[in-house]
Amino acid sequence: MKKNFSIAKLKRLLKIIAAFSLLVIGFAWSWAVVFFALLVLNIKTLYHALLGKLPLDVPENSFEKPESLTYKRSGNTNLKLDIFYPRGSSSPAPEGYPVVFFAHGGGWISGFRKQANNISWCKYLASRGFAVVNIDYRFGFLPHIDDILKDYSDALNFVRERAEKLRLNPEKIALMGLSAGGHLALQHATYHSYHGNQDEMKGVKCVVAWYAPSDLMDLWDDKVESLFARFAVSTTLKGLPARDKGGYIRYSPITWVSEKMVPVFLVHGSSDKVVPVNSSVKFFKKLLEYHVEAYLEVYNRADHAFEFELKTSKTIQLIEKTVRFLRSHL
Repeated sequence: MKKNFSIAKLKRLLKIIAAFSLLVIGFAWSWAVVFFALLVLNIKTLYHALLGKLPLDVPENSFEKPESLTYKRSGNTNLKLDIFYPRGSSSPAPEGYPVVFFAHGGGWISGFRKQANNISWCKYLASRGFAVVNIDYRFGFLPHIDDILKDYSDALNFVRERAEKLRLNPEKIALMGLSAGGHLALQHATYHSYHGNQDEMKGVKCVVAWYAPSDLMDLWDDKVESLFARFAVSTTLKGLPARDKGGYIRYSPITWVSEKMVPVFLVHGSSDKVVPVNSSVKFFKKLLEYHVEAYLEVYNRADHAFEFELKTSKTIQLIEKTVRFLRSHL
């Protein structure tokens, strides 16, 4: 009798495990389907990100092929960065090359450092005399935004600690990013300057952000047509604004603007359907209120990631202005 009871109990347990497994598989499959559908809806932006290229020719002999390094290990994954160096007539000063610390976009849940658009930017900036550190970071599916920001900070500290060996100047660092990568750059700089975390801001002289969200609540604006943007931010912050508006405020760079903020250069398209231009406009105005050196360049009627689509003189002008800003602060 006891044996029969044990067998029956085991059968019930196996049924529960099977049902739970199907539930988990069903949930994961549904989530994957939703994510894939959102990627399809965002296909135009993804196309420019994956295959995009700046409208500028960069001679192959003007930069060195990147050196890849692991800056930390997370679980079973090595998080890496690539360093692009100038080559040719450009040689480092005794203290090393000025650094552009570059973070890719992708809504915190996609993208990678070796995307064509990132490589295009890195090659161009290296050809202009900067050492470009191009980083990867964890995606916000299971990790929280805190984990991503920790990756960002760890990569930056890795560069500082090995600056001499890597021929880099740890006292001349610019943080730069596209879209979500721009958000990481702005969040790091505003938060740590606001709180006086000097170690985290050591050597950081300025920030460049192209079409980045400075207020994460802006991604829920009626003008945002990208469902991917809303899916990405709610996935990374682990909730909707109605449930945790405080989290959206905490991880918005505009929250932490202070008079201690380093100079900022912002670029945005006026017709951006992923990150509304007003996010940069509001941020720019608040920087000026605190007497922070700031510049905002708006490209009329341009959409998200426009520099890979609009091969115009205006686009080239904005890229060149970015370089001039970097040079003036590094």
